[in-house]
Amino acid sequence: MNLKINKWINSIHRIFNPRLTKSQQRRFDMAERTINYPLPLYSSFLRDELKQEDFITYPSYAEYDNLKDKIARYNGVNRDNVFLSTGSGACIKAVLEVTMNPGYNVVSPSPSYPMYGIYGKIFGGDHIEVPYPEFDEDCGYSDQIDPQIYCLKNLLKAVNNKTRLVIISNPFSPIGDYKTIDELRKVCKVLKKKNIIFLIDEAYVDFCPETVLPLIHEYDNVIISRTFSKAFGAAGIRVGYLLGNNKLIKTITKVQLTYPLSSVSVKFASFLLDNKDVVKHYVEDTIKDRDLLCDYLESKNYDVIRSHTNSIHFHEKVGDNSQTIKKLTEVGLAFKSGNMKTGTPVKIPGDVRGTWIRLSVGPNIHKIIRSIIK
Repeated sequence: MNLKINKWINSIHRIFNPRLTKSQQRRFDMAERTINYPLPLYSSFLRDELKQEDFITYPSYAEYDNLKDKIARYNGVNRDNVFLSTGSGACIKAVLEVTMNPGYNVVSPSPSYPMYGIYGKIFGGDHIEVPYPEFDEDCGYSDQIDPQIYCLKNLLKAVNNKTRLVIISNPFSPIGDYKTIDELRKVCKVLKKKNIIFLIDEAYVDFCPETVLPLIHEYDNVIISRTFSKAFGAAGIRVGYLLGNNKLIKTITKVQLTYPLSSVSVKFASFLLDNKDVVKHYVEDTIKDRDLLCDYLESKNYDVIRSHTNSIHFHEKVGDNSQTIKKLTEVGLAFKSGNMKTGTPVKIPGDVRGTWIRLSVGPNIHKIIRSIIK
């Protein structure tokens, strides 16, 4: 075919795999809410909030503004500091749309959320991946310094005069480590001097010690992305948002879809913000069970990568994880592992084993796994 399309599009590879299950207490592959909402809460939303007009008519910008106001209050900012779109992925894509062109590049750690690079390439840019340091089981990290600091230093070393955007996730996905606001403030200062936008993806922020949100008030080049898919547990409504200074948000809004969210999505996101205690309790229970599960797996002779997200990685100290994978599969759990066809490769920086298991966690996960791995 000789159609007139951008030739660089041929280098982009996308993976779309079907899921094994969506059942609660079985869906541990997508970092979603692992249990359903309390039935009285969900029923009240269906009964009291939804109208035929939500399905028949276009969304109202007044509804968008109402949701922005609630998001703003939740985060202690103003409405004009908020950008809405179809999940945090679309928000991130919008930032790349206003920064990328052929000849420019985006810099991010590796491994990381693969769409950082894919979105950059979609708009003709290049993707510079900065690998985590190599790890040796006997000697530790080869440079003998904190791997998180190492990654940030190398991130800045990778920046050049063609760099338009630097992206990191914090907590870092998929490994789950966490960088403090003081550590990231140093990166902000350097990138500010170079007039480079710094996007911090806080998809998992509710599961870590603190947000770095104050940075958007200190630096006008900093943007933070958030989602309703993780702690809020509403991956299906596809709602995400950006937080940043009003001028930057206004610029990004120029590439926003005409109606980025459905009326149903707006109403459910707003409903969750009105019922924050449900989200709070879910997060607390998830963190507790995450740590209990890590303790248990370590006691059963597994290597465990502890996390500040709602997922963990683990591997048999002796073996290729095949026995563990078999046990989890036999009871119908959905999870990710290095020897299964998943959308995102399961890798641990510096570890030669390619069969790690990545398991999303939630309330009672340690009891479920204890009943399977004995």
